[in-house]
Amino acid sequence: MANTSSTFFARKTSNLWGPNVAKRGSFSPKLSCLILALLLAVSGVAQTEIEVFVSSRGTNAVKKYDVNGNYLGNFISPGSGGLVATEDILFHPDGTILVTGAGNTAIKRYHGKSGQYLGDFSSGYALETPSKMSMGWDSLIYVTQWGTIKNKVVRFDLDGNFVDEFTQIPAPNGLGHFWDADKNFYIALYGNGASGTVHKFDSLGKSLGTFINSNVLQGPTSIWYDADGNILVEDWTVGKVFRYTSNGLYAGVFTTGLTNPEGIAFLPDGKLLIGDWGVDAVHLIDSTGKLLGLFTSGNGLSDPNSVKVRISTVTSTEEEVDPWAGLAVYPNPASDLVYLERVPEPFKAELFDQSGKLVFSKENCRTVDVGNLPRAVYVLKVIGLSSGRVSMVKRIVVH
Repeated sequence: MANTSSTFFARKTSNLWGPNVAKRGSFSPKLSCLILALLLAVSGVAQTEIEVFVSSRGTNAVKKYDVNGNYLGNFISPGSGGLVATEDILFHPDGTILVTGAGNTAIKRYHGKSGQYLGDFSSGYALETPSKMSMGWDSLIYVTQWGTIKNKVVRFDLDGNFVDEFTQIPAPNGLGHFWDADKNFYIALYGNGASGTVHKFDSLGKSLGTFINSNVLQGPTSIWYDADGNILVEDWTVGKVFRYTSNGLYAGVFTTGLTNPEGIAFLPDGKLLIGDWGVDAVHLIDSTGKLLGLFTSGNGLSDPNSVKVRISTVTSTEEEVDPWAGLAVYPNPASDLVYLERVPEPFKAELFDQSGKLVFSKENCRTVDVGNLPRAVYVLKVIGLSSGRVSMVKRIVVH
């Protein structure tokens, strides 16, 4: 991940930003509670294509793979646009791709299909050692910092304009983060190699204190919810993924056998992809935490610390960036209302329980009321009324 003063330098070599950067102690997320949908296109001439993008921090690049882990080359070539020490990848609703580099002071922007550099995205605020990004429930882009002076979480709007420093106190060594149903913000703070925590802030950025302490946790990187509402935390220092209850209580090991895990993404079949600095590879893991082998390794991949999956529609002649890629569904888990934003056409929303029973159906409804539903996992289907497009958002957790 990124750095912070002496903590950072203790994990790095003197060749701080070059292609031979030493392994360090930190991360990437998937998940904010914002779910950028796994979209399944239904069309007579269009098919869906699953693409996997992996940061190669040690070579200042982003690499691309198919759903089976076959290497498709550098999507963002080494150092393109001045990218230094790749940290995170974020799909912008307009189809472009945003990338942070620990050695850069602005978020970089690249063409969504060609990977061509389009210029700096963020403006109005010089980032110091930026790391992880996500799009929040408020349609703002949140960025963590590992700087010695600037180390609060910062927000930008979708045009890249600086909004504010979100956290009212520093969030040093901040990495993966997500929101709960009440819009509280949880962030992994890497710490000093063996004192990492998960901290909690309210929706206005006010500190609510330590949510997960360092009794077991040492070097937290990515954090996310599972379908049962538990919190999973990658630990870069000990090479494991720990499970905690929704109250922050330790509940055991989810996955072991990793070296320095950082970065999380989900395939449509529910399998997990986790980057691993220690072996310069991406692991494939099933939904129970069982290691299934390496998804990919080699081909110059170095210090992978961010893994992202994108689903695009493909015609017979060319790939098109999915116009539905900006669909936002939040919060998740939820206890009362689930919000839908940036749906590109008139639509109908349908919610199904695990038996396939329809429990909610309404047209052009931006809120789905789940307050009276039993605690369970549901499937949300969004149907475009103009195009006939069907998009499914799986694993809506009601608690």
